[in-house]
Amino acid sequence: MTLSKLFFAFTLLASTSSIIAQEQKKEGTKIQEIITLNADPVPQTPLPDGSIPADTTGPKPMDQTEILKRAINFAKIESPKYTKSNPLAASNKTEYTANFKYKPKELNPQADVEGTFTMHVSIEAKLGKYRYTISKINHVAKNTEYSGGDVYSEVPSCGSLKLSSNLWKQMKSEAIKQAMTIVAELKESMKVPSDKQVDKEEW
Repeated sequence: MTLSKLFFAFTLLASTSSIIAQEQKKEGTKIQEIITLNADPVPQTPLPDGSIPADTTGPKPMDQTEILKRAINFAKIESPKYTKSNPLAASNKTEYTANFKYKPKELNPQADVEGTFTMHVSIEAKLGKYRYTISKINHVAKNTEYSGGDVYSEVPSCGSLKLSSNLWKQMKSEAIKQAMTIVAELKESMKVPSDKQVDKEEW
């Protein structure tokens, strides 16, 4: 291989690697997962001897309408750990904004970053499965001069002089931890039939 061909091949490889890295970074700005759901088992009529006949049909995928109803119920139910706002519902999904209060653990933090983590939560329903997406995770400080903005940004929107890289990393980690709180609550709530939810308030 000539030197010019070798250089061209190296340049092409470097360019391809750069594109892949950008795509991975773009995909890394949200938390997303697809969860399968089977229909709730139908009670079997006992046989004359009192035994329950075996169900040989196997599990069936849960109906999309039921999955959507459960997702809407989850969006309406209040959480003791954060607040929900701006609920919206469509034919196949529901969404809302989650708001977590944030206060540094240090008694004398190096920056006035107390405020809120906000994030957009979307739950899409299909036959036998749903997909949740948590995106637009932002930090907004009470003192707006110290707002970090998008937690996936390497440098906070207020600048690294006001918010050090170490503190920003800690805040980003805390924001993701809070997002996973939503995931845990969602998965538990989606196990509950739509007519068994405790909060029946209408939007």
